Amino acid sequence: MSALVFFPTVRLLLLGSGHVSGISLLVGLLPEMLFTVILAWFLFATIKDPNRKTHLLDQLVLIYFLFNVLIGFYNAHDLKASIYGFRLTYLPMLAYFVGSYYWDKKVDLERIFHGFFKVLVFVAVIGFMIYFFFPQIHVYFHKLSTDEPIVTSAINFVRMTSILWTPVVFAMLMLSAFCYWTYRYLKTGNNIALLFSLMTVNAVFFSVSRGPMIASVIALILLLVLGKNRKFKLIILGILMLELLLFYLFVPKFSEILEWFFLSSKQTASLEKSNTRVGLWTEVMHSVKHNPMGVGLGKAGHTAVQLFPPGTPGVSFASTDGWYFKLMIETGIPALVMYLGLALTFFISMIRTIRRSTGDIVSVIFIIFVVTGLVNVTSNALDFYLFSYLYWFLLGLFVFKLKQKEHAVKESFGSHS
Repeated sequence: MSALVFFPTVRLLLLGSGHVSGISLLVGLLPEMLFTVILAWFLFATIKDPNRKTHLLDQLVLIYFLFNVLIGFYNAHDLKASIYGFRLTYLPMLAYFVGSYYWDKKVDLERIFHGFFKVLVFVAVIGFMIYFFFPQIHVYFHKLSTDEPIVTSAINFVRMTSILWTPVVFAMLMLSAFCYWTYRYLKTGNNIALLFSLMTVNAVFFSVSRGPMIASVIALILLLVLGKNRKFKLIILGILMLELLLFYLFVPKFSEILEWFFLSSKQTASLEKSNTRVGLWTEVMHSVKHNPMGVGLGKAGHTAVQLFPPGTPGVSFASTDGWYFKLMIETGIPALVMYLGLALTFFISMIRTIRRSTGDIVSVIFIIFVVTGLVNVTSNALDFYLFSYLYWFLLGLFVFKLKQKEHAVKESFGSHS
């Protein structure tokens, strides 16, 4: 699956960024087809597994999944749109069950995704190389995808995307890698892990994506709170503070970026009507009043923008900047309530697990879970390429960890009886 980080580049070169059909559509569906093969193999292995167990969280995720898919297809009255909507949001959810029912019951969880986070460091390195040494490549691919180089709304600053070519998608993957490598450094003191942590958090900054940037600060605070080694915590905090000072003193645009960052964040937080995102949210809430059970799968968010011409009745084009709003207008207020309830259940379960075993890999899953919930306020993070699969797979691995512990307790009890 790690090789799929290169797919956006291949797709842009072969197909461009627009809506495709026929043979081109099959090429565009290669990541989903690969995941479907993995899913089929996993299902076969799970059926054959005599020791498979179902947790309460498995049941809650399945109920949430089925509710949204069934309601979404029914309300949409548009099979094509529903299939596209399912592909974007709910196909990645099935990665949860791949993690939760993982076939190797004694596997070390860190080994499962350690390699993937190494690949993300490689993606960050490519991003820095393109950004500083081959900017013409950056501009070329941005023109393939948007006709214009991607810049911030306030200053002429090209945003880093590496080979994913979408700054906020790149930023979310880098944020996840930052959480993992910082955890590894605080746990082991390994200098390579420290280097990887610094590279990925800088990649988040150069993406100039406000949600992930704010989330990276919150992630760092949580990592420092949960980390055990005071020396390692002081080292990474000192390096980051020194780096910020050097940026402020020697990078001309840094102060402009900070000014734009705080001003636009303040406008969003205070719900100023002059802010573009706030205007979109207001439009979505107006639509929700008329469609409290949603407009159906594929008729909201980025799928709607791709499939329908502007002004199409019964379609929400404004739900591209806030996943909770997108969920609510697509499958209704009950879907939002169900997701928040599911998220709260996971949150409580993770807190209980972390209190019993601080410094465990569950800490990373917890922090990625929390920061994703925050970024979802202003972005459709759970619709992002690759990241949505990673997110649900990690939640599944958390439940797999709970099952591992339950199995170990039973084995221990059996050996003493």
